[in-house]
Amino acid sequence: EPSFDNIASGRYPVSRPLYFYVKDAHVGVIPGMREYIAEFTSDRAWGEDGYLADKGLIPMPAEERRQYGADAAALKPLVLE
Repeated sequence: EPSFDNIASGRYPVSRPLYFYVKDAHVGVIPGMREYIAEFTSDRAWGEDGYLADKGLIPMPAEERRQYGADAAALKPLVLE
């Protein structure tokens, strides 16, 4: 069943993570790239009451959002485990 809890936990088989890729070489070359990253990772966008939640995004727990947001701001490469 596609409930909030089933989607957030990964138990709902049709749900999937959303990955956001940024090419490091484009930052500083393409105007607005850092601002785009900051907006996408803001609570206003991906927070529990963010506008992406209004569109169906199930937000990560607050601590994960904080960590991924800091990593995105620092342009830290994503490592999938």
